[in-house]
Amino acid sequence: MRFQKVTKRVLSLAVAGVVAAAAVVAPVSTQKADAASKYSAYLCFASKGYNGVAANHDDANRKLGVFNGNKTKKIAGVKVKNATFKKGKVKFTVSVSGKNLKKFASDKGWNSLYVDTTLPGAQKKKLSISKIVVKMDGKTVKTIKKPALTPDPGKTNGYTQIMALNTWNKYANKKWNASSVKKMPKKSLSITVTGKMK
Repeated sequence: MRFQKVTKRVLSLAVAGVVAAAAVVAPVSTQKADAASKYSAYLCFASKGYNGVAANHDDANRKLGVFNGNKTKKIAGVKVKNATFKKGKVKFTVSVSGKNLKKFASDKGWNSLYVDTTLPGAQKKKLSISKIVVKMDGKTVKTIKKPALTPDPGKTNGYTQIMALNTWNKYANKKWNASSVKKMPKKSLSITVTGKMK
């Protein structure tokens, strides 16, 4: 009888220990989940003559930073600033800066200008963008409410991108026609994104 009581007590303590251990471990797995839900954002663009390019994050040329697309050669002296975002309110700025941005200013326009992210295209619906603000040399050039996001409607390929302008994308062109943008940066170019993430 006494042996049974001791056994029951040992089992009770063992169960309590497992529960306590589970309680300690749970926050760790939550932290991992939170870390996994953080995404990166990058400024990308291509000037009209491709003398100024910043590639997508999954492109091999991304390592060049801002480069001459015709020669695949890095433009020295240009600083690139990326950003991160996660579930909840979203507000961040991605940019490039440096006096050598003027090396492609003579192109006088853009083929594309957008924010690339590591959010898979299949999860695009989780991201809702209320507006983006494009600045060149510290001055606002354009504010776009509810900008177009890629992948295009009905598609889930690639990664989610937030469009300022894109010569090849009809949804982006409804917001800001690339052929109408002649202004080019001499010292800095940035896009500030505001929205929320489910």
